[in-house]
Amino acid sequence: MQVARKSSPVARSARHPGASGLHFELFSTAEALPDADWSAVVDAGHVFLQPTYLRALERSRPERMTFFYALFREQGRPVAVASFQCVDFGMDGFGPNLLPEGMPPEETLGASFFVRAQLKRVLERMRVRILVCGNLFVCGPHGFAHRPELDAERAWSALAEAVDALQAQERNLTFVLVKDLAPEALGATRALERAGLDRVQVDPTMMLTVRPTWRGFDDYLADLTTKYRANARRSRRQLAGVERRSLTAGEIADLAPQVEALYGAVHQRSRLRPSRVSASYFVHLKESLGAAFDFLGYFEGGELRAFNSRLRAGEESESYYLGIDYAHNERLALYFNALLDDVEFGIVTGAKRIQFGRTSLECKSALGAEPQSLNLFTRHREPLLYPLARSLLPLVQPKWAARHPFKEHK
Repeated sequence: MQVARKSSPVARSARHPGASGLHFELFSTAEALPDADWSAVVDAGHVFLQPTYLRALERSRPERMTFFYALFREQGRPVAVASFQCVDFGMDGFGPNLLPEGMPPEETLGASFFVRAQLKRVLERMRVRILVCGNLFVCGPHGFAHRPELDAERAWSALAEAVDALQAQERNLTFVLVKDLAPEALGATRALERAGLDRVQVDPTMMLTVRPTWRGFDDYLADLTTKYRANARRSRRQLAGVERRSLTAGEIADLAPQVEALYGAVHQRSRLRPSRVSASYFVHLKESLGAAFDFLGYFEGGELRAFNSRLRAGEESESYYLGIDYAHNERLALYFNALLDDVEFGIVTGAKRIQFGRTSLECKSALGAEPQSLNLFTRHREPLLYPLARSLLPLVQPKWAARHPFKEHK
């Protein structure tokens, strides 16, 4: 199937269908997306595939990242859409936990140390270009959507055709990654594996289901065991001298240097950091999404000690980026209070689920969040990179133990 690179929303692919029977168009900027056709496919609650969000992300110019989009049609009618991120990834994309010098002293002996040391030598000389169907800045299946009447396996087969077209167009792509699909997505799994992509299970994402009986934060606290309720209340007392205030786009822009410093402190500790956004990303999100995006500042004595952000996406509240001054984190319990604020925000805004992502799994489990399994699908042009990628997975996946904070688990 021949596909032309698109510079305008009216440019179309060849009229002959691929094996899936669907035609598709490729776009290299979200500004060119035909909003009416795109919205005919994407549910209003799927924020991370909305053109408003995609344009806000593009305008913030994430490091080492470019974008592609695909619109699929059947007999001229839009039936599916896809969002791709293309990122250059190298040694700087891994956090300190991968490196031997970042390991605790008790772990510097044995095979793990030597594996990490060898990996470091390889990765220091390597930079790969990865095509991602999905969103590297959030967990979940945010790279592809299709109309419900379209057979899932056929839709994902069409996506694989678009991936092939992008690989043919962008010759320097080394990896293809389709991220964060649920194990029960059988049609997607069959189509992607048939297209030569390997399935890999990764860290789960943590999800808290909001109970119908929780009308406010006190109802949530009442359902916790004595131990976990006492921990939450103690953390709240530590924050007593801190003012929490939702910020406007203008206020975020005024605080840009502080926001970037706080965000950078968290980013630097991340196990994987394929790209980085600037404060302008949060400004653009607030301008584009309005009340659906909440940016909360934590002020002590007029100084910004931390920020927290969350986003409403349909029935879910998404716990999003945060920034922390770690010099004050333990004294003020900034991180744990930010998580508690996310719980409260989800409850009072009527969310049915609170999505916490895949970091600090044990801490989020202590809030009552439960793991949700996800799969990645990968394909690569360099056969030697496959065992390397497999060996990296256990090194960037943290060990953790589930907690059971609710009374019925006593």
